[in-house]
This record gives sequence, structure tokens and C-alpha cells, in this order.
Amino acid sequence: MNAHELAQRLADSAPAVAEYLLPKGKKAAGEWKAGSVSGEEGQSLSIRIAGHKKGLWRDFAKGEGGDLLDLWAACRACSVREAMAEAKAYLGIRDSMPVREQPTYRRPAKPSCTAPKAGAMEWLAGRGLTADTLAAFKIGEQTRDGKTYAVFPYLRDGELVNAKHRNVAEKRDMRQEAGAEPCLFGWHLIDPKCRTVAITEGEIDAMTLHQVGIPALSVNAGAGNHQWIETDWERLEQFSEILICFDNDDAGRKGSTEVVNRLGADRCKLATFGKAKDANEWLTSGADGSDFDDAIRAAKPLDPAELVSMADVMGQVKALLHPALGVERDPCLKIGDTYFDWFEFRPGELTVWTGYNGHGKSLMNNQVLLGLMAQGERLCVFSGEMSPAQQGKRLVKQATGLDRPSPGYIDAVGEWTRERMWLFNVSGSATIARLLDVFAYASCRYGIRHFVIDSLMMTDVPEDGPGSMSAQKAAVQKITDFAKRHGAHIHLVAHPRKGRDESQAPGKLDVAGSGKITDAADNVFTVWSARREESDPETDKPDACLELQKQRNGDRQHHKLWLFFHRPSQQFCPSAARSPVPMVDYESQPFTATS
Repeated sequence: MNAHELAQRLADSAPAVAEYLLPKGKKAAGEWKAGSVSGEEGQSLSIRIAGHKKGLWRDFAKGEGGDLLDLWAACRACSVREAMAEAKAYLGIRDSMPVREQPTYRRPAKPSCTAPKAGAMEWLAGRGLTADTLAAFKIGEQTRDGKTYAVFPYLRDGELVNAKHRNVAEKRDMRQEAGAEPCLFGWHLIDPKCRTVAITEGEIDAMTLHQVGIPALSVNAGAGNHQWIETDWERLEQFSEILICFDNDDAGRKGSTEVVNRLGADRCKLATFGKAKDANEWLTSGADGSDFDDAIRAAKPLDPAELVSMADVMGQVKALLHPALGVERDPCLKIGDTYFDWFEFRPGELTVWTGYNGHGKSLMNNQVLLGLMAQGERLCVFSGEMSPAQQGKRLVKQATGLDRPSPGYIDAVGEWTRERMWLFNVSGSATIARLLDVFAYASCRYGIRHFVIDSLMMTDVPEDGPGSMSAQKAAVQKITDFAKRHGAHIHLVAHPRKGRDESQAPGKLDVAGSGKITDAADNVFTVWSARREESDPETDKPDACLELQKQRNGDRQHHKLWLFFHRPSQQFCPSAARSPVPMVDYESQPFTATS
């Protein structure tokens, strides 16, 4: 829970919170009166405990004010983050997630450099930055091979976390410290009680905003790389308002949208600086502090995702009607080393996977997920029917194309999945509410875009009995709403009704439970297997069929894909050769001697 959300929760309990923080105060006509934040008796400090300004306070003697989280920090003389921890404990809010093992980063040595002199000083002064600003950000100068570099240190909590070196004469000659933690630039200048911050696309833009009195941080690797969200997640929770000040170009606008969606549209606003590309360009064109203040006040939240101009989607229309090399597309169905571009996994959609027990629907879905990971996608899987170890056993077989990969190869698969695959690890069933809460956290913090629910039977949604149809409909509505709000793709494994026999694949109308499951689904796949005995000889006849039964937004509405099964690796293969394809490269001993 971020500061904005917590302040709202405190406002809901404003009378009790006001009395708790300032017990010597007195109630008067929708207000709680006190002498000061120190708790003396008096009338100069007023807290609104009712009405449309509920939760706001003002100390008229000192000219201070804010919301109840600000008041908490002021009364306890602590930082916003410390006030948040205390306030959550007071309200009984337990929103912490288990600590995930973090990647290991290397703290860089202090760069060998001097204070900016002729080269770096002249370049930065030409960008409108003052000597005081350079000193505040501890900018250095370094000379290597006859070239001059400006050094931007990333300082946080008293540590040097990262450093960027920029050739003052050549923008492309720029590097960061190898193995350093991706984080935001400028943390050492952010007041612990600060509730509003700007995030820019470059260090010089953050320095520009700081120079005109606006607390600012900068991303470390441009508008398209958001690893800093993961590492600075907890620190960013202290801000109720985040001003996204990325460059005014296509890359900046795209990056801004993703950052807003991950940090929360309720506390993010987009700021632009006239017709300039960025804050520093506006400064060098003559803008002053009042101009920047006006720009920040004019910052606006993102329009609701549902509200778009038809003209804005024509680029997508052209991509659909005239697909061209280089046009960015959604990840497609990939089995083995074959890409089937007649089906794409689009954001905001729900795909239902169904098939009779023992026909391999979960196995097929698992292989499809490997294909998505190979295309750079991140995913999170809930399987109430299989333990993580059993899921991992199946995964490494399919990922390596081997029945018994060597221990070293298994470790290589583990490293390959480290930033690609997460598990919702719970023994037995889970509630839909908790499942979607954790999925939302994973989407925001780690940028995960594919979520698997295997299956509704393993959640608190009733399978049959009174009210089961309504409960299933409500659950699917929550799932599809989640997919659209987070731009995610949900994979829902569903069981079919029992048929007269299993000689033919079930259709989309055969999915057990409420018909709203497949009605709400954007796509429906069925998996059918010939279920041959292990002793049966291999033939050129397919072993299984993956059938597309529904595709709401694609050109192809129905398609059958006949596949062949390689039993040792549990891979489905597009050709009768049944040749498994390793998804993870490994040059050492790939399999054990018993394979």
C-alpha cells in the first residue's frame, strides 16, 4: 500500500486518528483542535474530521499542513516511511509480501575523478546547470584516453549504488558500472518527509528540476527499461504524487504509460514542458522557475484506458491490415522451434484451456508457456494440483528436451527462469481474492504479463451446488477485469463435462460449469490426445491435437494443429520426426549417464 492509499485509509478513520495523535486536543464542529504537532492544548492546529476535507490539517501558526500521514510524521518527528509503518500497524493493515531472494548486485568502487573543471563544467554549464547543482549531485569529471567524461554518482542511503560515465562530446559514449543495481538517480537529495517527486528520463533533467525547486529522480537506463521499479519499489511507496516527466516523444510516452500503470494511476501524473522535448531543453530555451511551477500544476493523470480517440488506434489498424517487418507484435503461439503467427497472446485477454483428464491440457499449456518465456515474456503460475517440485520436474524435461537432464543443466534452467517465471506457492486451494491480489502485486512490481490459473476447481469458487453458477460468473468477471486493468493475459485451465467417450476432443460448449466461462473468454483451446500406450510403435500419425475453438480478436476463428509427442521430454512436436527442441542452451554435460 502506497502513501496515497494509506492517507485515504487514515482519513476514513479521521476522528480516532486525530485523537490518537493529539490526545490533548478537543473536538469542535467537525474539527479536532490542538495547539501544535507537539500536542499542546490550543486552537492554532485544526484537523478536519468530517466533510469533504476530512483528513486534512493545518497549523495556522506555522503555516504547515497536509493529510493525516503528514501529520503522523510531524507528530512523531519521523520520516514518511517510518510513519507509514506505524500507521499500518495502528490500522491493522498487513500488506507485506514475503521477501523474494534478490539478484546479487555489485557495489562499485568510488570512481577516480575530480570536481568538474573545464570540460565537464563547460558542458553542464552550457545546459543551464549551476555550480551549486553540480555540487549537490556530487558530479565528477574523469579523463580517459584523451576524452572527458562527466560522472553521475547514484547515491542512496549513504552508499554509492551505481555510477554513469558520459562522454561530454559524444552522447553514445556512455556506460554504467558493470553489475551495479538499477536504481533511481538523486535519492540522496530527497527529503524523508517528501510526498511528491518527479521522475525524469535523464540525470540532467532531474538536476534541472531540482535546480528550480522540484524534488526529482531520474531513471538509469532510459524510457524502455524499468528494472528500477523492482529495486526501488519500497522507497517509492512514500510518495502520494509522482510526476512522470519523460521525454515528449514516442518512446517517452510509451514508457510513461507503463510506469504509470505499474506505480499506480491514482498517484501518477504526466508533466510536459511546453513544446520542449524535456525539462533541460525547456530550461535552456529560457523557461524559469515560475514556468516550471505552472507546468507541474498543469500535470494531468492518464485518461482512463477506456477513453480513446479512434484516430489514435489507426496505427494498430495499419499493423493488422499491413503487417510489416519490424512492426512490434504480441508474442505468438510457439511450439518447439515453430512460431504459429495465426494466434497471438494479446494483453487484456482471457484464454481458456480445456481437455479431458489425462489428455495433456496442463502439459500443453506448460509447453506454450515455455514458448512465451523464450519470446521474453514473464509469467506467474498457480497450480493447486501440483507441487512446485513436480511442476519443476515437468518444466526441466520440456525446457531441455531430455528425460533426465544433468544437475548442471537443471541449474541452468533455474537461472533461465529466474527473471521469467514465478509461482503462486500455496498448498491446496486458494481464494480468488488473494490470487488476484498477488497477481496484481506481481504485475506492478515485476512487470509480469502472463498469469495461469490451473484451475477454478482449486480455488474457493464452488464447482456445483446452489449458487455455483453465479459464483463462477462473478469469478470470471473479476479475472477478465484484472486482465484488462493490468494489460495482462490470463490462462485459465478448465475441465470439460464428461462425454460419452473420449475419441473426439470436447468443444467450447463442453466446458464444465457456467457457460459464462467460455462466453467471457477471448480465446478457447482444446487439447486432445490419442492416448497411445508406451509400448505402441511410433508412426507418422499425430499423437495429439491442439484445436483453437474461439478467437474473438484474431482473423482465424478455428484451427486444428496436429502434433506428435516425444515421451521422454514430454514435448509436443510439430513434425512426425518427434525431435524435441531445447529451450535453454547448455554447453556442458547435458544429460546423466542413465538417460
